[in-house]
Amino acid sequence: MLASWYKMLNADCVVVSIGEHTVYPIYRNGSSSLMEASDRTYKNKQIQNCENIQVLIRDPEVRFVSGINEYCRQNNLDVKETWSLVKQRMVMNRHFCPQFIWLLHLYKFYKGTVTMRPFDDIKKITNIKNADLSHIKKTPVKSIQSFVDMDYRLMDLLGQTLELKYIIGNYKNVLS
Repeated sequence: MLASWYKMLNADCVVVSIGEHTVYPIYRNGSSSLMEASDRTYKNKQIQNCENIQVLIRDPEVRFVSGINEYCRQNNLDVKETWSLVKQRMVMNRHFCPQFIWLLHLYKFYKGTVTMRPFDDIKKITNIKNADLSHIKKTPVKSIQSFVDMDYRLMDLLGQTLELKYIIGNYKNVLS
């Protein structure tokens, strides 16, 4: 599965500061709001200078459905057809990739500690809600197990501050 995400892992990596918080924005986890509220942005090699990065983790199934729908909305695609292509690994995108893949991306540039926080903690970081998309109907789709299993393991780490190396080392074999 990891090879499927090669393109994403080679994109720019961005971390933001918002007041006293240093946060890693993940798509479909409030990234637009976090970017808009940011006081400072760190990119790629600059990230190594951060002391502790907070990572918001969203419910994996809710995020997957939201991500597929957003990807299809942006690209004017049928959700059910796209879901079938995703299941066959013919379509991969940052909007619905596992949050663990985002952590692998961060690990390319940062070897320090991360604090794993529930998605709802975004309200403690910023009051910006970038877009109200509640009026946009989401097409229900079943989550794809290989996309959400790893992220359910990340949910067990919420509230903990850990070395990113520990998370990567203990969980990456699940992607094989």
